[in-house]
Amino acid sequence: MRKFEIVEASHEPERGQPCPHVRSKAARRTRTWLSALRCRFAVSIFTKHLPVTAPLFSILLPTRNRSEIVADAIRSVLDQTCGDFEIIVSDNDESPTKTRDAVAGFTDARVRYIRTSGNLSMHDNWENAFNQATGDYVFILEDKQRLVPNALEILHHWFKTHGPVVISYDIRFARGERIDAPKLFPHLEKWSSRDAIDHFCRFEQKFFNILPKGLDSCAPRKLLAELKAKSPTGMLYSYISPDYASGFMMLAAVEHFYYTPAPLVYIPNNWMWQGKYSNGQASFKKTESYRRFLQDLPVTREEILRDVPLKSEFLWINSVLYDFFKFYRRPDHKSQIDWPRYYGFCIFLIVMGRKLGADLGEETKLLRTSLALHSFLFKASVLLNLLERGMGIGWQYLYRLLRT
Repeated sequence: MRKFEIVEASHEPERGQPCPHVRSKAARRTRTWLSALRCRFAVSIFTKHLPVTAPLFSILLPTRNRSEIVADAIRSVLDQTCGDFEIIVSDNDESPTKTRDAVAGFTDARVRYIRTSGNLSMHDNWENAFNQATGDYVFILEDKQRLVPNALEILHHWFKTHGPVVISYDIRFARGERIDAPKLFPHLEKWSSRDAIDHFCRFEQKFFNILPKGLDSCAPRKLLAELKAKSPTGMLYSYISPDYASGFMMLAAVEHFYYTPAPLVYIPNNWMWQGKYSNGQASFKKTESYRRFLQDLPVTREEILRDVPLKSEFLWINSVLYDFFKFYRRPDHKSQIDWPRYYGFCIFLIVMGRKLGADLGEETKLLRTSLALHSFLFKASVLLNLLERGMGIGWQYLYRLLRT
């Protein structure tokens, strides 16, 4: 059985220094050569007990009250064809033992378990995991998510090809236990950060696919540390939505990033559409857990909704807009929100929420009252956006149908 060291304070080696357990330069060269061989040829080499330098990847796994699923998330990382990584489990469970016991079944030295006080906010738990990272590249994996077996091998290949860049990827919602791994090596698109933000300001679905936010991107730890140092809150994964906050800071800092439509991560067993383990659906359904999440934020409801016309904290796009206004600070790019498209997107969210069984009657009233204040041309623009959005969803559905 693995013996855990419970870590409560952040620590990382000084820049340029090896991790404390490295004993010799020869050992570090051996480990580096073996790691490169494993990643390139996707073979399994037993090296976990060799003295090592800081790993190539830090996989952050912040978790809370999901001890029944966290082990499968860890297993999906340990099953990678590229083995140069560390897994940092930041256990914020209300129970002091459930997640610890789930992780204790793994004896692999690459699994690092960190116990928090058990009452951290979501963004503080993410930040706690990042503070322990020692790898060259950082990757966040939620406890409900799984890596495809060759995800890190694909990323390793791209980093060797393009250098220390930012890469975002698709996340697939799977009906069953797993999905097929993408081929080596899938298509990669180069995106301008300004173009991506312009997509966001028009509320285009493409933006939500490509944004290099915390949950669907991999980035150099050095860059992330620089973002943290410049953050207006002093945090990389800040409130309200830590993945979007980090994504907007990323786009403000880099000129370009890369995106692949290939799914490197998936959520199994139709959990998202069932509403199981879904924070987004919790906001739609106004659950008690989501209300507590809002109450624990260090900002008021009025601050969150100050710059949006529809004053509802249960429309998740409003939280994302708060993060955009606060964290996207790029003096050479002043992008303007397309407000008719905002209304169109909110109508889409309300329709989706109702289909999921949510009571959004108050939001519907807010929408009608607010739209009544606008001109006929404004309302016509909203209608045109709805037609465009509906056609886009239809084409996406048809495309997916033809692919299966």
